[in-house]
Amino acid sequence: MTNEDLARRGFATGTDVYHRARPAYRPEVLAYVAEAAGLVPDAHVLDLAAGTGRMTRELVALGTDVTAVEPAPAMRETFVAELPDVRLVDGTAEQIPAGDAQFDAVVVAQAFHWFDAPAALREIARVLRPGGALAVLWNERDQSEPWAAELGAATRWEGFRPYLVDRDLGTDLDANGRYEPAVRRDFHWTDRLTHEQLLERVGTFSYVVAMPEHERTALFGRVRAYLPKLPDPVELPYVTGTLVSRKRGR
Repeated sequence: MTNEDLARRGFATGTDVYHRARPAYRPEVLAYVAEAAGLVPDAHVLDLAAGTGRMTRELVALGTDVTAVEPAPAMRETFVAELPDVRLVDGTAEQIPAGDAQFDAVVVAQAFHWFDAPAALREIARVLRPGGALAVLWNERDQSEPWAAELGAATRWEGFRPYLVDRDLGTDLDANGRYEPAVRRDFHWTDRLTHEQLLERVGTFSYVVAMPEHERTALFGRVRAYLPKLPDPVELPYVTGTLVSRKRGR
């Protein structure tokens, strides 16, 4: 099963909960990416693998001209309900339904790990104008905190995640040859969640949604058994990674 198949399966249902429960991007992250990627008013921006439109809404607020691409039908349904006036098309990172050199920037939020990186980077370079920016963002739980690592063990994060979150995207960009050296910046923060909100967020992990029912039930049993060790609400530590590069040429 390909990463795309896993993503479609994991996001086939429950997108209303996903839209509500997933962590947002902090204002300082959004401000940095907007400046670094040139997300100025009227810039033509592609939100690739847009999901339910949470990042799209931020891009619209910046005044950019946004086109969103999303392969999962359930995600698109929620997107349309949330952002009915934004252009949304069915497509993948490996086959972007857009013409050559059409966008000033491509933004990928919490999705690049699902892509076939070499194929996606070729397609992104094709639709970017010379000098256009690629901005990749992702939220990761900071498991350097011992209790957060224990929570990760309860959710079987290391054993079930179907992608390489530690993949060096900078290496892929260098191998492609059409991008300038990428700039990486990380932001550390915490998210305040009640125990019920934390459980709801665990339920949005795509690998959890895709599990057989008996495995998912067992996982939630482990998490519920661990929660009494934590304060309620809990401050869940995160790291937001950002990477910005530009297509060569002007």
